[in-house]
Amino acid sequence: MKPNIIKVKSAFWAIALLMLTSTACEKFLEVDDPNNQISQETVFKDKNLAYAALADVYSNLRTNTMLNGGLNGVGTLTGCYTDELSSVSNQAVDFKAFYELGVQQNTTVIGTIWTNAYKQIYAVNNIIEGVGRSGAYLDAATTAQILGEAYFIRAFLHFYLVNLYGGIPYVTGTSYLENQTVSRLPVSEVYQRIESDYLQSEQRLTDTYPTASRSRINRSGVRLALARLYLYTKKYDLAKNKAELVIQNPLYPMEQDLSKTFLKDSKSAVWQFMPVEAGANTLEGQYYIFVSLPPQNVVLSTGFLNSFEPNDLRKQKWTKSLSNAAMNYAHPFKYTQNNKTTASLEYSVVLRVEEAYLILAEAENELNNTQAALNALNKLRSRAGLPLLYNLGTGQLKSAVMDERRHELFTEFGHRFFDLKRNGLLNAYMPSVKPNWRDYMELLPLPENELLANPNLKPQNNGY
Repeated sequence: MKPNIIKVKSAFWAIALLMLTSTACEKFLEVDDPNNQISQETVFKDKNLAYAALADVYSNLRTNTMLNGGLNGVGTLTGCYTDELSSVSNQAVDFKAFYELGVQQNTTVIGTIWTNAYKQIYAVNNIIEGVGRSGAYLDAATTAQILGEAYFIRAFLHFYLVNLYGGIPYVTGTSYLENQTVSRLPVSEVYQRIESDYLQSEQRLTDTYPTASRSRINRSGVRLALARLYLYTKKYDLAKNKAELVIQNPLYPMEQDLSKTFLKDSKSAVWQFMPVEAGANTLEGQYYIFVSLPPQNVVLSTGFLNSFEPNDLRKQKWTKSLSNAAMNYAHPFKYTQNNKTTASLEYSVVLRVEEAYLILAEAENELNNTQAALNALNKLRSRAGLPLLYNLGTGQLKSAVMDERRHELFTEFGHRFFDLKRNGLLNAYMPSVKPNWRDYMELLPLPENELLANPNLKPQNNGY
């Protein structure tokens, strides 16, 4: 099928993928170089325009991919899917389908996650190709900075896709002829390519942030993402090494006051999304917080609220309950602003140093360094006002780490779902929470339209 030819009317869209969403047959479109517009080559020969293209990617990560903090972001969807959130909506919305385990290949958000992620992957591939050809025009530091960030974003998006869908294409180019016929790769190979991109990023970036507010990735952010990757792939010595590098960086002392952890100037933040407009705050605050009853969208599940240890400050500080004579509900309160303020007070924290401590504790335990694991875990427990742990066996400590991850990282970008899954606990545990859970649900279905457009993506994941 011949691809549409699109006349693009802005500088950025001269270098970005426009994906057709109204038909099932054409997904990757050929982009013409419009008359009187800035061409791809011109963009990447100009430092400011190249950075503008990268800034657009960051903006789209916050608002249009599965990393958004709203109701169709991975935090809400997987929170409803597992045991963190309950849907209270009366509407036939996608997060309710996740909560009720009714997700199918034609569920709208299943295709949206896929399509929007690959849009941004295309955009960073265009940046990588364009900057790579513009060495004579861009200084070495600029080239290294842009490429380092682009390689990271490409890997980070693929990381989430592979953990949601299983085997996926790993797209590294911009040729529509190749992209419209890509095939799925085994999960192990996807992880290898993610690691390669992360390592290329780590080599190019430094710990100096290119802008204020930690809203663009730096080397420590890459190292934290690598530590997570190595944890998922059971390379515990490497996970330990990368986590320690982040913890040892003086830029990231753990915030001891829990009420400061999610402020825009939090010392714990390694990478965060800046709101698009001045005075705006987070999508999480906007969609999670309710100030009257009954709530309209999602609430924290009763099971999750009851799972906290007595006197855990995280329950006190990071959840908030509303009650009347007829009902009692609680919402996440990590972010406290649900409207605009004179100046933005909170940014959406994607990576923070507390995860490095959790990774270190888990890796040390798997390496049979029990005391080192306890030391890392107790840093978090002390901050949460909980008694320190002593004299635990390896199995007990593994459960303790899972418990700390549950209460430290709730509603943050799908950690609970991924933790249960990677530890082989998802299919053993979830039937006790939702009796209609089935083993195949550990993977989401591939979008129906994508399978129709590209038969090389078949077969569909089991059960759908």
